[in-house]
Amino acid sequence: MEATLEQRMLADTLGAFGEGSSVVITPERGLLLIEGWLNALRGDVGAERVRAELETLRDNLASGNPDGNMIRHLLLSMASHTSTLAGEPSAADGHTDGQLRQLANALRNFSSQF
Repeated sequence: MEATLEQRMLADTLGAFGEGSSVVITPERGLLLIEGWLNALRGDVGAERVRAELETLRDNLASGNPDGNMIRHLLLSMASHTSTLAGEPSAADGHTDGQLRQLANALRNFSSQF
């Protein structure tokens, strides 16, 4: 069975964040990840809030003068939404649930760099 775009984006994002809290993700890589997530979440009824936050984050990063406080706030907010999603029955299998929890932790750790 082929992985969905959401599953591929989850794997790519976790790969970009790795395990550590001192992750270096260039704005360009961040923008590519954000665009991928915007495509993956298109049409997902429950994802409007996260899509809006991703769009705000994308615009902030693309501005050439990113606001670190805004980036930290958006990452923490997305981590919270991701944690909530991981706890929902619709999170499908236990593997996806675990990956979503890992992503929420990675977002929180990454936000501490701003």
